[in-house]
Amino acid sequence: MTVMKYLNVIWQISLIYGITRLGSWLQTFFHIPLAGSIVGLVLFYTLLQLKIVRVTWVKDGASFLLATMVFFFVPSVIGVMDVITEIDMNFVVFFALVVIGTLLVALTSGIVAEKMTMGKVFSKEGSNRHI
Repeated sequence: MTVMKYLNVIWQISLIYGITRLGSWLQTFFHIPLAGSIVGLVLFYTLLQLKIVRVTWVKDGASFLLATMVFFFVPSVIGVMDVITEIDMNFVVFFALVVIGTLLVALTSGIVAEKMTMGKVFSKEGSNRHI
């Protein structure tokens, strides 16, 4: 990869992060009863749909984030391994629910990412409009 490619990915990730931070600010300013990251996600989706932000402006950065997403789950697993000897039956049920929830989130994220990379996102009423 060239230096320009790296700088392009950094710029795109910065744009995604900036929109997320704007969503957090809007949530705080307007006292919206949702998490700021969700408001940022809705804002980002709206900007993409209205073509204010073009997919080509964030595609490489988003692909990088999707490719490295698995590394963000590693610290929580290591944290659990540190306290494994102190866990009783109540915590076992709790952790089972956490694992099931994490698997569902990972599965859903994988399906959405696959659909996005195949270019079948945002299609309307049977039309195969690609990004």
